Amino acid sequence: MIFVVACAIAASASAKVVPIEETEQDSRCGATIEADSGTLSVPAVGQNIEPGSICIFTIHLQTKSNFRINISSLDISGGERDEDCSEAAVRIYSLTNLVPADRIESYTFCNDNPPPNDGSFFLSGNLATVIYQVPQNASESSGFTLNFEAIAFQPIPITQESSYTSATSGLIRYPVEGEYEPNRINTWLIKTSDSIQNLELDVVLERIDMEECESNGNFSITEACLCDALIVYEIGHTGILEERARLCGRSNDTLRIEYLGTNFIVAFFTDHIDVPGQGSGFQVLYKPHQEATSTTSPSSTTDSSTTTTLSTTTPRPPSSNYSNECGGLLTGTGGLIEYKMDGTDYNNYDRCLWTIRTPYRSGIHFTLNSAGIESNYDNIQVYTFNADGLKDEHIFYNPTDSPVTVDVEGTVAFVLFQADYSNTGPGFSLNFVADEGYDTSFVYYEDHSSVVETGQYFTTRYPEAGLYRDLELSTISFMSKERNMGYLQMNLLSLDLEVGTDGQCKDKIHIYHIKDPVTDYPHVSHLSRYTPDEGICQTTDMPSPDPENRATGFIIIVATDVQGRENGFEVRICHDPFPCA
Repeated sequence: MIFVVACAIAASASAKVVPIEETEQDSRCGATIEADSGTLSVPAVGQNIEPGSICIFTIHLQTKSNFRINISSLDISGGERDEDCSEAAVRIYSLTNLVPADRIESYTFCNDNPPPNDGSFFLSGNLATVIYQVPQNASESSGFTLNFEAIAFQPIPITQESSYTSATSGLIRYPVEGEYEPNRINTWLIKTSDSIQNLELDVVLERIDMEECESNGNFSITEACLCDALIVYEIGHTGILEERARLCGRSNDTLRIEYLGTNFIVAFFTDHIDVPGQGSGFQVLYKPHQEATSTTSPSSTTDSSTTTTLSTTTPRPPSSNYSNECGGLLTGTGGLIEYKMDGTDYNNYDRCLWTIRTPYRSGIHFTLNSAGIESNYDNIQVYTFNADGLKDEHIFYNPTDSPVTVDVEGTVAFVLFQADYSNTGPGFSLNFVADEGYDTSFVYYEDHSSVVETGQYFTTRYPEAGLYRDLELSTISFMSKERNMGYLQMNLLSLDLEVGTDGQCKDKIHIYHIKDPVTDYPHVSHLSRYTPDEGICQTTDMPSPDPENRATGFIIIVATDVQGRENGFEVRICHDPFPCA
């Protein structure tokens, strides 16, 4: 079975608003908020939320408990009566392990059931979720503004932390190593795209090792849990929250939840002060539900001019992890590239770059099923990276009509295909499968791949907003689209990464150039390091602008350590004939 994988795992706590990091700005519909007071305005300025969406926000109070909330504006009806708030609503829930699921505090508001107009209302605890069910006929004015503050007199000895992902598959491991800390509340919000129809998830909770309770962990969702607790909340398509599983105390059993909705929250509570927490935590795996399938038989694909029969001995990966285009981003434990396997030859000067991410796996197995490339001059290159930069590489530079395999170390790889100025062929088929082992040296990742048109220039900031994350290994790539139509140039506008007291980089970026094919035989040296071996973390580490920072493509590796976060970096990318100064 092949499925897409990504993840969100907690690393360190900080009081901040964490935006969605895996979707475009105009579709962001949720966040995690860590603060004792604040204002939540939905939609944000310039934000476009699709009608019928479900927006989910978790709010962690940081030093005090109990919410005072007022909703200063609310207009979500879309002009129709909705007395039971079933068509559109703002729902607010208190999340806690200290009361049974059927006693959870909650509020539901809509135009026909408005919030109190005489002031505030209150919610117990220090963790809440706000869920906005957007009307199907939402107008430009649809939305709400919610204000909150903590009101308890005594501060609470609780550490709060939250994580967010919009991926449909993933791994949560908490803590990454060692035992977890007492007096904490951690949440992981999985908020997938509302555009994915009929998607259901399978969630597996395993490697569970938590503080032992007097009842030996035999709790149900109808009971309170006064020791450490792991709870899974599902948010349905109407925005109603339902508790699906509650685990208390030490347990080595594996719990499987099938057909879970695509929006859910995993919450871990270790906040009962009199019973300090102790244990190695837990692991949660989630992925789209997929029935067992047999080997794929030959199938036909049709376009406006031709009909081509494709045969394969393995199941075709999902569309998000299959490519027949010139480059792309593939994320999962397996996938397939079929470039120019439709009976047409590739072109001279073709340059294609694929980013392959096998989340947290320690190695990748590549198989070149077939290739009609020009021997020695045109080739397929595989490169893997870690926090120190380039880790492993392999080059296929001869045609083949039978499988050729290679194993490389790493969790992220780049597959580069380049053709020179003469002779072409019928393309290639390359599949990959992730190793079973996990790489726990990093916690977060993010991959971006951009194709740059001739004459195009633009500026990219990483991260898009806020600070980058600790224990991160991310990639950003830029590739020229036009064949033999000039070079890209990179201008590093700003670089603000963590620097140690000794002046050495604690967080760093590595920059590589993708070079033109050279005349030497065979053509195998296409990737060259631009930055020093140790990477860079300050603009003073390199000249800017630098006329030598030119190539047919660029790869940037972002590597951060366990603590200390800064603003990241900003680059300008230009394609000839525009200068990048």
